[in-house]
Amino acid sequence: MNEAGGIERRDVRRLHPLTLVAGLGGVMRSLWGGLAAGAYFIVQQRWELAALIVGATLAVGLLRPLIRWLSFSWELGPDEIEMKSGVLGRNHRSIPFDRVQDVNVEQNVIARLLGLARVKLETGASAGDKNEDGVLDSIALADAEALRDLIRAHRAGDPVVMAADSDAPIEQAGEPAPVYAMDLRRLLLAGLFNFSLAVFGVLAGFTQTAGDLLGFDPFRRQFWLELGHAGQPFIAFILANRVVTALFGLATLVLVGLATGLLQTVLREFGFRLDRTETGFRRRRGLLTLTDVVLPLRRVQAAILATGPVRRHFGWTAVKLQSLARDSGHGGDHVVAPLATHDEADAILREMDWRPVAHADDWHRPSPAYVIVFLLFLVPFALAAAGAAYLTTDWHLLLVLALLGFLGITRILAWRRHRHRLDGDRLLVRSGFWRQRTVILPLARIQSIDLKRNFIDRRLGVSNLVLGVAGGSGFAHHGVAALPHDHALDLRDRLLDPVR
Repeated sequence: MNEAGGIERRDVRRLHPLTLVAGLGGVMRSLWGGLAAGAYFIVQQRWELAALIVGATLAVGLLRPLIRWLSFSWELGPDEIEMKSGVLGRNHRSIPFDRVQDVNVEQNVIARLLGLARVKLETGASAGDKNEDGVLDSIALADAEALRDLIRAHRAGDPVVMAADSDAPIEQAGEPAPVYAMDLRRLLLAGLFNFSLAVFGVLAGFTQTAGDLLGFDPFRRQFWLELGHAGQPFIAFILANRVVTALFGLATLVLVGLATGLLQTVLREFGFRLDRTETGFRRRRGLLTLTDVVLPLRRVQAAILATGPVRRHFGWTAVKLQSLARDSGHGGDHVVAPLATHDEADAILREMDWRPVAHADDWHRPSPAYVIVFLLFLVPFALAAAGAAYLTTDWHLLLVLALLGFLGITRILAWRRHRHRLDGDRLLVRSGFWRQRTVILPLARIQSIDLKRNFIDRRLGVSNLVLGVAGGSGFAHHGVAALPHDHALDLRDRLLDPVR
């Protein structure tokens, strides 16, 4: 540390040498095309060409990370980090600490075994980009944690010096109680709730396309015949009744879907812990890939309370934040509580200095046109299915009519829940039946408002408001549907004038 109390410039640093080992998984994935081509020529007994292709593929694939490691370096200045990369075209990138919005630390399985970590630096310039401003791939875990603490301390006005010895341990004081954490029981419960119809569809499609090849199709009689003995009365009844066989097949896929949801949840949310920091939330989670992410609260654009009919019945909800900061693989959509009670969700909002959603009677429900427009959209499909069933006498097409009827009922249920209200300096919107959401949107975060009407909406005298909000990927646009036109115009004016 110099006399001014700043950080002394350190020697030029490289990524950890074990980066070459940690990156072998990615290297092998990039080589599959060349290796497959080599395997094809081996089958054709063209050994020379196969050896040439496989050799060139391995040489290029293994040489590329070595060249990248040799050409990449980084160093710390008093108030910035510099990264240099490239061979023919050199790139020098300087990132001032004051511009860094997020410092995220990630560890996959190999990195955890080797004591390495991946550090992602994000600034406001990368909010709408898919790539991070700066990435230090596979540096020592102690260096990653020290760099994160150094940038946080610098932004807080308390500069510290990063340890020169990359192997020096980092002292960690006792942590306060977390804002939110998940034990094993809640983790497993969240996995059960994460079963989705999408997983069921994938599994059903798999049995139709690959079931014959792999011998796995629980909707076929032969599948159960091979699992049991036809001489047993119960098994014989199942095999003799197609409906019962189909029900057992459905139950099998549901069980597989539940197991898939449990596995995905455990891998992603294991050890979930949310702590309050001086700038926002710090979230740590993951079994195989451990992530350590800081979410600055000043970059949060909206909060979403997500639940469903079953979860709501038992008093559970998920808390998500839409932010300008990005989450790995999820854009700006951050889950800060996968499965929380209402009291826990309210506590998280209070930590953000946001008011919890209070019970009130001034919620506004959309016009019945919300249902009518949707039903009019389904009518052509219903007529086509009914006509085809009558002409072809294929009454299986009536299942299409049943599905359309189910969609219509779901829309009616969604209409009964869809509503909105102005709550001081924010807009609250509830929507959905199966995927119920309550959006908490500060008026100051609304970037644009579109008033949309199709020809049916005009005939029914309704309009839809689409609210543009920065950040996020899965819910970046919010809206209020099927409002009487005069009400929509009035609401638009009030939303555009937050100071009322």
